[in-house]
Amino acid sequence: MAVLVLTGCSETSPQEPVKTPSRYDAPDRLPAKTGAFEVRAEQRRAAEAALRSEIARMRRSRSVEGALRVARLTGRITAGAEASMRGEWTDANATLAKLSGVRAAELGYVVGAVRSLAAARQLTSDRLRPTFLILRQNARFWAKQPVPAPGWRTTFGRDPAIFQYYPGKGLQLQPLASWGRANAVARACLDALRSKTRKDTCRQATLTRSLDRLASLGARRSGFLAWEYYFAFGTGAPPWVSGMTQATATQALARGYRALGHKRWRRAAERALGAFEEAAPHGVAVSVPGGKHYLLYSFSPSHRVLNGGLQAVLGLRDTAALLHSSRARKLFRAGDRAARRELGEYDTGAWSLYSERGAESTLSYHSLTAGFLDGLCDRTRAKAYCGTSRRFARYEREPTRIGLASLKGTRWDRTRTVRFTLSKVSSVKVRVWGARGMSVSRDFAKLPRGTHSFDWRPPGRGRYRVRIEARGPSGPVGVEQRTVKVKTPAKPKSKKPKHEKKPKRR
Repeated sequence: MAVLVLTGCSETSPQEPVKTPSRYDAPDRLPAKTGAFEVRAEQRRAAEAALRSEIARMRRSRSVEGALRVARLTGRITAGAEASMRGEWTDANATLAKLSGVRAAELGYVVGAVRSLAAARQLTSDRLRPTFLILRQNARFWAKQPVPAPGWRTTFGRDPAIFQYYPGKGLQLQPLASWGRANAVARACLDALRSKTRKDTCRQATLTRSLDRLASLGARRSGFLAWEYYFAFGTGAPPWVSGMTQATATQALARGYRALGHKRWRRAAERALGAFEEAAPHGVAVSVPGGKHYLLYSFSPSHRVLNGGLQAVLGLRDTAALLHSSRARKLFRAGDRAARRELGEYDTGAWSLYSERGAESTLSYHSLTAGFLDGLCDRTRAKAYCGTSRRFARYEREPTRIGLASLKGTRWDRTRTVRFTLSKVSSVKVRVWGARGMSVSRDFAKLPRGTHSFDWRPPGRGRYRVRIEARGPSGPVGVEQRTVKVKTPAKPKSKKPKHEKKPKRR
């Protein structure tokens, strides 16, 4: 006790009485705990700084492995997903090393495309899923399957994503075809909802699986959701987008939302509208007199395709109506004003042009354009759409109009250039015959509208028949024929020398 008393006296002075602790006072162990917290906080700050440093270092990398590492460090993919993708990348390169010829070239393009995206630092976390899907399917396909025909399309298993074969570029994900099929399913479900007698036509499981899967293959591009193309096309380098694809996707998502009520599809459709607000080449909008033209190919602002622009306007109109979206309605009105002004530039009076100041449409594209015009006519009742739709439908029934220039003055001893005109693109047969048999027999597989010619030298005098037959893209045949009388040229009269006049005598 004496020791305790002495000890207590040595630690407490009489002037500073001992304070009775209350339950609000910090315990004696607080300094130790505070130190532990500070140590842990310091360790956490150091770890975060190290993580930021590692992410910055990996972002400077131009390799596929670096892109995967960035996605993992930023939490966009899991450790398992990173390991799986690394394995797929290694397997694809190993498979490529074993192939030769066409197979090696096709898979080599796909592998090179992924590597090029990484080298350009465009292999973002959002693009990993679609690009590695393409890589995986190509590695499996070219190792065993035969070389398909150009344009061949297929799906793998129950995956609704459609792939198309582009010679020299392998099998590529085709977003437009994929969304087009999903759009048809969504439309059937929406029609079934509106008609109580057709409920069995809606395949709800198929629609849900299709929309969820295709939506997951989109990537963030300039702040909006985009379904990109990851191969070079024309003058465009990947990744590029299409206004037609974006509109078809938003139309399918809006129809699915209205039919089944899943709000995630509405949100995805709203996020995809940014493509029509962003100018090319990041988006698809181009300012034109009256409003906006929405491009089929984002990489080519001057290449304005009629059917792609019309489908974009049609898709935006349906999206605005189904989602009651003022944003989509504003975009539709801008595209609608421009489309009505542009229609006359694509109408030749006998057929349609595929692009502005470009070549004439094929039959399939002409019919597709007429279908879009008919859809816009039904929705808007605008004279520009309805009148053009009727004319385009009439053009398919009309034969090609042929104009044949005059053949007067044709001589048997000289070659004559025979000129004729066509009202629309056609396959042409030219025949010229007379008493001595056939003198001209020529077939032209495809001639555009406008003026054309062929050379003809009659084998002698007499009467000849000139016949030109032209078959348009839709089948009706136009015929123009004429009878030509060829004479022997008259011999020139010999001039007699003039006699000199004698001088008159005075």
